[in-house]
Amino acid sequence: MRIIVVGAGPVGEYLVDLAVEAGHEVALIEADESRAEHCAQHYDAMVLHAPIDAEGILDEAGAERADALIATTDDDSTNLMTMVLGKEYEIDNLTSTVNARHRERLFKRLGVNTLVDPEVLVARHLLGLIQHPKAEGVTALPGRGQIYEVTLDAESSLVDRTFGEIDDDDLLPDKVFVAYVERDDEGFYPREQQRLQSGDTLFVFSSEPLSEADMQVFCKASD
Repeated sequence: MRIIVVGAGPVGEYLVDLAVEAGHEVALIEADESRAEHCAQHYDAMVLHAPIDAEGILDEAGAERADALIATTDDDSTNLMTMVLGKEYEIDNLTSTVNARHRERLFKRLGVNTLVDPEVLVARHLLGLIQHPKAEGVTALPGRGQIYEVTLDAESSLVDRTFGEIDDDDLLPDKVFVAYVERDDEGFYPREQQRLQSGDTLFVFSSEPLSEADMQVFCKASD
């Protein structure tokens, strides 16, 4: 997949890092010279030092064959202009951060996927880690729900049980389901006959925040 990222702030730089690591072909457009130079030195991506309205910059970034255009700057005007240009190039996947919630409707009119107030999501993530120290990660989803990354310890009631047995015995709260499992650097989706082991990492979706009591089904509280 060819991805064009506009803006090398904290969100944009991390996005470039993840996309390159995942094997995607990435072009980054950044107006600030020092940020552009930093990313050129650290990531295996095409880095273009220019504002998004520079003549021919999207052509140079390969917009005619891009699968996605993502705007991540801290200026909504720049992000909106990026999305308008993306529409002109008929790029299928247009996504943008939106720094001021009241401007989201402008992006939605263009059919753009939006992430509003990314700092709020980070704050919720940090609060989740404080509230659930046994979880290795807690991600608040836009709207409602959270995803928890937890590792089963040997005392968990889920260890040595199949997903079918877990369902039959109602071992998980109704608001919770396991979306994915990682084991020994490999992953799989839950299947009825698959048996969980101590040390498995579960990615768990919950429609409501989990209490400490809820978390103990995965990992017992420390004494």
